[in-house]
Amino acid sequence: MTVATPDNLRFLDDPVSLRIVWDRLVSISEEAAATLVNMAFSSIIREVGDYSCLLMDASGSSLAQPKTSVPVFIGTLPATVRHLLAKFPAETLKPGDSLITNDPWLGTGHLNDVTVVTPVFRDGTLVAFTGAAAHMSDIGGSLNMGSSRDMFEEGFLIPPSKLMIEGQVNQQLLDLFLANVRAPDQVEGDLHAMLAANQIGANGLLGLMNDLQLESVTPLAEKIHALTEHAMRKAIEAVPDGRYEAAVDIGDYEGDIHLHVAVIVEGSNITIDYAGSSAESLFGSNCPMSFTYAYSVYPLKCLLEPHLPNNEGCFRSITVTAPEGSIANARPPCAVEMRNRVGHMAHAAIFTALSDIMPERVMGHSGSAPVTCDVFAGQFDDGRRFVESLCVNGGTGARPSADGIVTGFPGNMSSTPVELIEAATPLLFLQKAIVPDSGGAGRYRGGVAQRMVIRNTSRHPLSHSMFYSRQKHAAEGVLGASAGAPNYVAINGESLAKPVGRHDVMPGDEITIQMPGGGGKMPVAERDKQAILWDLQEGYITEAGALRDYGVKIAELKRG
Repeated sequence: MTVATPDNLRFLDDPVSLRIVWDRLVSISEEAAATLVNMAFSSIIREVGDYSCLLMDASGSSLAQPKTSVPVFIGTLPATVRHLLAKFPAETLKPGDSLITNDPWLGTGHLNDVTVVTPVFRDGTLVAFTGAAAHMSDIGGSLNMGSSRDMFEEGFLIPPSKLMIEGQVNQQLLDLFLANVRAPDQVEGDLHAMLAANQIGANGLLGLMNDLQLESVTPLAEKIHALTEHAMRKAIEAVPDGRYEAAVDIGDYEGDIHLHVAVIVEGSNITIDYAGSSAESLFGSNCPMSFTYAYSVYPLKCLLEPHLPNNEGCFRSITVTAPEGSIANARPPCAVEMRNRVGHMAHAAIFTALSDIMPERVMGHSGSAPVTCDVFAGQFDDGRRFVESLCVNGGTGARPSADGIVTGFPGNMSSTPVELIEAATPLLFLQKAIVPDSGGAGRYRGGVAQRMVIRNTSRHPLSHSMFYSRQKHAAEGVLGASAGAPNYVAINGESLAKPVGRHDVMPGDEITIQMPGGGGKMPVAERDKQAILWDLQEGYITEAGALRDYGVKIAELKRG
């Protein structure tokens, strides 16, 4: 017996109408994101873009995410909603409620990222959730980046709680939180911006439901998830079955971390397994499973279906496993502040593992990973205190069929503008420039590094927290290409042998920070000679570098 489709759901069977509705969902999420960015107090949200906004159905499954936010949070926010629902069952939620947590094992993997989730009600019925995850400018703790021995040293933990109760701020919780951070005005402003973003997302979703006369989001969610899952499974089926393995080494606070991955393809399913990786670290590089999962499924999506809008259906065919107690599946209360040491390197191991069977799609290893976010704290001459984050990108790996560039990957974050740091701190940038000969050589060159020289103009010392890990382990090339240049960090021209943790920067001191270059792709001998000349013209290489890396004399190229 055929069941007739209700009139208000017939758009689900029309590809054009469905795509319009689907695009509208993405547009609603982007409007929520614009609200968050425009209202945020801290530069790490407003300028760097370390946030995401999400529309989810009533079960917490993701529906849409803005194109401009950190894509990986789509792998963590739905799980956070399910953890919150375990504490606050759906039947107990009321209009005007909003939930909050920054528990690393329930959210994005470290305390600085706070998740705020708002239930959406239509005529008294819970129909959806909107959510925002964002990096707070400060979360308390030691500011001694990566050196903590457990989570309790790293900052203030918010267990699953209500930030809003039927439209009223939970002031007791907020006061307790703000009393434990160095920049309470920024943090409070960012929390209110997240609440506003969620409300804008909720309003847009309810407007869509009204226009389509939908009593529930579920039929639309099921259709979108089914189509997306089908597309991903079809893409996986095109990959030869097999077990593909690779490993990368990462600098830790002391010693190295070994990250081993096996990508197992079976029909329309993929398993990513991290057995053979290092055990938990004594320091803050431990990665909770939530973050490992998110940064494992994301590079796979980039390889398999890069243009498909992100939602829950993208990941149903992917399983991620790691031994409990390993660096990729750390247990509480391990220190996890620098969990991106591991998560951001998952792409490198996965791309290398699949490079032989997907040579046209993989990238070189990214010099922007692990992402680096230096934190400066101190005071102006007039006594005003500041805490400011400086995020800077290195060069990406060579792209599938093009050179790498200077931007964030796999983290989708911008560099903090120099002008903002100079306005918000007593820091003066003496130089910010690309570094010639720093991108890994290959048919496709890795993105070049960039260098900054920064002076403390205050009469007071300031604290500089950092965690660089590519001194010994540069971003590798793939398929026969070369690695990019490593990190370099110095104070007053003296190289820091261990540029991790917290350092005092005295008045007048100058800090030199050079980000890594990205790895190349394909053999050096296959580089187009005109591309070498263009690189020289643009300042990406020098004549000496062309001879060293490509065996080419520029004078002969120009004559030939």
